[in-house]
Amino acid sequence: MKNSYAIILDASCDFSSALRTRFEIEGCLKGHLTTPESTDSPATNELTDAELEVFYASLKKNKDKYKTSPSSVEEIVSYYETFLLNGQDVLAISMSSTLSVSYNLMLAAKKIALEKYPERKICAVDSMKYSIPIGLLAVKAAQLRAEGRSLEQNAEMLDKIKKTIHQMGSVDDLFWVASKGRISHAKAFFGTVAGVKSMGDFDADGMVTPIAKVSGYKKAYKATVEYVKKTIVSPSEQIVFVAHSARKEQADILASLIRERIKPKEVIVASIQPMSGINIGPGLFAAYYLGAEITDLSREKEILNDIIANKL
Repeated sequence: MKNSYAIILDASCDFSSALRTRFEIEGCLKGHLTTPESTDSPATNELTDAELEVFYASLKKNKDKYKTSPSSVEEIVSYYETFLLNGQDVLAISMSSTLSVSYNLMLAAKKIALEKYPERKICAVDSMKYSIPIGLLAVKAAQLRAEGRSLEQNAEMLDKIKKTIHQMGSVDDLFWVASKGRISHAKAFFGTVAGVKSMGDFDADGMVTPIAKVSGYKKAYKATVEYVKKTIVSPSEQIVFVAHSARKEQADILASLIRERIKPKEVIVASIQPMSGINIGPGLFAAYYLGAEITDLSREKEILNDIIANKL
């Protein structure tokens, strides 16, 4: 049966068509890539692990030759119309407005589309996140819709839920992330000089901030699992996502440890695709889940540093 409103995602969601189908998420906007071979290549969330290995190897050698851009207003209007013409309203979830113009483009497209279809409704939600957390927010949106929440109620609840999405894991190269505006160069310098594996969580603005350091993957696994254990809410009711950029082995190990020691409803391992990967770089593996509302990171930093001091 057709849903009364469709859920569509930003191109940087890293949610494959299989995941979108499973969770009844109707669509995903198309992003654009500049690569060494092309000034406008269509982005995809469907690359296999083998294809992603090739992509990340090329990205590492040609960092400045890869760039991303979102759908244009005209493209978003056209995509909205595929649902509006079908008698559905639209709930659109964007990448963080602190990192991309995609939210503002969704709003501009909304204004144009509703002038043509005044009987329909469109709500755009700024996820204040990027990559897999956009999909995680969409999973919650689909659940809320299945429970009978209206379009407006859903959008309002997502604005609260997005403040509880956490990331914890390890990234190899903070200077890469800083060069793409995801963290400051000062924080990258601290993380890279202070230790091999920098670990961080989202701040209130959706920027990942390094809050501790460990040496080696084994300590990173243990610190991540302990941190998730202390900050997750109702794990038995949650689907936890573990995402990686060319670190599948490490992601699989972390996912296995989370299943064993935290016992969430399910753990899904997902690959970070080119739209996000260009800005994250190779070397990330992290867990994404719903927990206590994120603070100014003072509480989160205290939790993680206590784990490192007493559990590792």
